[in-house]
Amino acid sequence: MADKKTLEEWIALYEKKTGVKFNAEPRCRLIWFPDRGFAEFAAAHDMIIIHQLCGDAKFWKQVGEVLAIEHDLRHLGTWCIREIEPYIKFFNAEIERVEDLADGLKRYHCRFKDTGKAATCSPRFRLKNGNIGYMVTWEI
Repeated sequence: MADKKTLEEWIALYEKKTGVKFNAEPRCRLIWFPDRGFAEFAAAHDMIIIHQLCGDAKFWKQVGEVLAIEHDLRHLGTWCIREIEPYIKFFNAEIERVEDLADGLKRYHCRFKDTGKAATCSPRFRLKNGNIGYMVTWEI
């Protein structure tokens, strides 16, 4: 577990690590634990969306899955603004297929090693620093 921090300290860490100013998303519910960080959650279509988060990402993925199950939803989605391939590996998924898209972009079709469930990482936007932001969706 991480050191305990105030919400303001977690937000400062988020801004430092991402280079993105934190703006609370009004359509989301923010949940915060001093030793786990924070995450914003919302329901959209048939999934729970994890919006901005900082801290223990694996913990927040589990929270999102519990929220989805509680609301009888079968998918989760989140944004990834970091390098996508290490992100995929971090969450114990393997790349099954890479789909080439326009402008040299790639969509990653993956599967979680522990559950066998599918995940997709699709490019959605480009950050000011040139990095690609991905929408990551998966079955639970």
